Amino acid sequence: MNVGFSLLFVILAVLVAIAWRRKEDPSPILQRLIEQFANLVPRMLCALVAAGFIAELIPKDTIAGLLGQEAGLLAIPVAVATGLIVPAGPVIAFAIAAVFAKSGASTAALVTFVTSWSVFAAHRILIYELPLLGASFLRLRAASVLVVPVAAGCLSYLIGLLVPYGAATPLP
Repeated sequence: MNVGFSLLFVILAVLVAIAWRRKEDPSPILQRLIEQFANLVPRMLCALVAAGFIAELIPKDTIAGLLGQEAGLLAIPVAVATGLIVPAGPVIAFAIAAVFAKSGASTAALVTFVTSWSVFAAHRILIYELPLLGASFLRLRAASVLVVPVAAGCLSYLIGLLVPYGAATPLP
């Protein structure tokens, strides 16, 4: 059990305790827990299976060559582009990041990938941002945050040169 899961479990227990102390019915809390669990677990299972397929389909030497330490700063634009084109939510995107980490991607490339995906995920741009907020808003937002993934990757690369913080270690 990791720290994040433990923290969520503690928060749930506190909410149930508060509801019980107020003499309120905790069943809506538990019902919502069951609904969320039923929605999230199948997605996570599919994402992990998909990540396993991605790990088998993409050769590790290709990932290491494009995103590894030997790629140096050239891994940054590759990671920006990869983060942009991953059409998925966090479950799949972080599973892909874990596959990249296991395949030899550098920490700077992983930071860049996750940051790029967070800022520029193509599926959110095409499904939500463009239709709901318009092209002019998209241009302004993209121009104003264009440097963020590159800066995050370069900064983590420079910090890695100064301080040995280690590599990403995904769970087996």
